[in-house]
Amino acid sequence: MAVRKAPEGSREVTLRRWSVMEITTRQGARSHHVHGHDVTNNFARTSSAIGEFDAHNMTVFTRSGRLYKLVGRPGNYPAGKSAWDTWCSSNGISTQTDVTDQYLSIDTCSTLGFDRLTRAALREENS
Repeated sequence: MAVRKAPEGSREVTLRRWSVMEITTRQGARSHHVHGHDVTNNFARTSSAIGEFDAHNMTVFTRSGRLYKLVGRPGNYPAGKSAWDTWCSSNGISTQTDVTDQYLSIDTCSTLGFDRLTRAALREENS
C-alpha cells in the first residue's frame, strides 16, 4: 500500500478504529503513537509521538502539535495494518507493542460513555 502524506493544513484529525502502539527505535528511543482510520481524509493515519492524552475528551496531542480525536471503540482499520507496517519500516522501528488498554480499557467503559464521546466528536467534525 502506498503511504500518503496528510494534508498540510490539517491540525485536527478524527480517528476511528484506533489503536495505540509503543515503539522502540533501533537506537533505543521509545514512544507511543496512535493510528487508525482518518475519517476526514478517508485513509489510514499514524501519528507522531504522543505528547499528552486527555481521557475525558478522548483526545491525543502529539509532540508535533496535531490533535487527534479518538472516536468510538478501539479497533483495527483494515488498511491500517499495512500503513502501520510501512511507517514502522520507514522509521527504523525495532519493536512494537499494542498499549491501547493503557489509554482506554473496553472492560471498564460503559457503552453510553462510548456513545457520548462518539456523538460529541462527530458533531464537531460536521460543524
